[in-house]
Amino acid sequence: MRERRAAPTLETMKRALERAARAPVIVHPPCTGGRRVTLYGQDLGRALRRGDVAAYLRRAGFVTAEFAWDDTGLIEWREGGPDVWSTP
Repeated sequence: MRERRAAPTLETMKRALERAARAPVIVHPPCTGGRRVTLYGQDLGRALRRGDVAAYLRRAGFVTAEFAWDDTGLIEWREGGPDVWSTP
């Protein structure tokens, strides 16, 4: 006989909706040592250029040729877009 799973709590459902509403990839603001790159909150590393972001995403299973750098549904660029790599 299968175990019945408990119904999800309101808090669990809120967190799932928040994750779904955000872009899965976040390129954080520039700082010393590059821009931190996360995928669903998991740290992938620090990028010094756009190619580094592409390499991290390929390792995570993305096919980087299939998306645009300005696809806001996939990538959220914080404090500067794909052409900003140094601190002001």
